[in-house]
Amino acid sequence: MVRNVLIAVVALLTIVWVTAGFAEVKEGLWEITTKSEIKGMPAQMPATTTKQCITKNNIIPKPEKQEKGQECKIKDQKISGDTVTYAIECKDASSTIVEVSGKTTYKGNMFDGTTNTTIKSKDQGTMEMTSKMSGKYAGPCPK
Repeated sequence: MVRNVLIAVVALLTIVWVTAGFAEVKEGLWEITTKSEIKGMPAQMPATTTKQCITKNNIIPKPEKQEKGQECKIKDQKISGDTVTYAIECKDASSTIVEVSGKTTYKGNMFDGTTNTTIKSKDQGTMEMTSKMSGKYAGPCPK
């Protein structure tokens, strides 16, 4: 269950990192690499790379791997120049709450970002995760 929540959170963060600061981001296909570390866990998750198409009409799409019954809401989002900060909260039917705060800085065809995630589960307690992300513009969206 927690692993599925983590996968859903990473997928959501990938989308939000790319889409949150659209004013500073080129419209098109972006390749995003994310490396996450879970506090207190000796074996860490491997880095993941995904591609996301960003358009004016699809600024914050729902993640493809979002859990059934999980609802995520952007609680706060601010754009200042080339930097985006945000807070997201996700809840599911089992009362698991995921709180995410992040900051991403765009640099033309690239960006760097960091998020801090807290997962609160009745069954498994609290878990903390830090994710570092880098993105690069890959070209136009496929048709």
